[in-house]
Amino acid sequence: MANITFKLPIFNSLTKGLLSTNEQFVTVDIELTEGEHTFISEPVEVGEYYHYKVFAQLSIPYSYDPETQFVTIAGKDDGSDKQVSILTSLEQHPHITDARVLNTFATTQGTPNLLTSFIESTPEVKLVIQKSVRYAIDALVQQLLDAGVQGVIQTGPAPVVTPENYLDYKAMFAPDKPDTLQPSLTDITEVQSIVFSTYGGTITWSLNYSFANVIGSTNDPKPYGYSSWIQLWADKCNSGGYPTLCSSYNYANGKSGFSCSSSFVGGHVIPGTTAKYMPNGSTVYIFPICVPHNNNDNIYMSMRYNPVGVVLKNYNL
Repeated sequence: MANITFKLPIFNSLTKGLLSTNEQFVTVDIELTEGEHTFISEPVEVGEYYHYKVFAQLSIPYSYDPETQFVTIAGKDDGSDKQVSILTSLEQHPHITDARVLNTFATTQGTPNLLTSFIESTPEVKLVIQKSVRYAIDALVQQLLDAGVQGVIQTGPAPVVTPENYLDYKAMFAPDKPDTLQPSLTDITEVQSIVFSTYGGTITWSLNYSFANVIGSTNDPKPYGYSSWIQLWADKCNSGGYPTLCSSYNYANGKSGFSCSSSFVGGHVIPGTTAKYMPNGSTVYIFPICVPHNNNDNIYMSMRYNPVGVVLKNYNL
């Protein structure tokens, strides 16, 4: 698997003032070789502003890990400079710097010109472009999985530790730190630092992807608390909702007599078919699994439901 090619949407139909655009698609060619890459599509004509033709390109910074066959992109809420973005230009004019429309804040970057000024001053246009980029990200993830990529990581902001949720995040990320009902700013910043260095975004696994338990991983300290592992999964992966089915629903790699329960935990899991002890500093994943799956290290699981999970890097059990 060296290259995969597919089409992605880049613009939607819009008429606002002197700007008119139409739905267009671009051809995307993703090189699946180790390391960081940036793909920029060929410019396509998407509409007009005044009587000038508007051109757009899709920019996709990404990285690929051939060992795991995972692609990493910036997620919809990632405010970094690695965001998937739309580049626009008028008439492809060499003296008008492209305006980069970011996916998170829908702001423009580049030398100001008549098009960027209009976009910046027209919230409706910014919103449509922002939605276009976000839709392109969803389509990109699905196309990558359909092409055989095993998982797509989307980086994004880590949870924020506050006095209200301090004990919950301490229990998850710093269990050896003493409890305190009134944490100092030093306490909060220490735990926040651990959360920042550990939270790696979300990952979408392909259907039927095999995964297994992390042996000896911490139990969910508050299975239905504000910021337990399963709540972290719910907030980051499921719009705040709890699961209704185990991610590996009723699958136990052929073991007879196994059935899932309706009690779930945020399970620490790893790719593969063998449960393992993971050394400190490893990358593990949080997916909602039933208690019987969580308590059985002799079977492996298969992704059937809830394909989006949390990435924990540099994780210390």
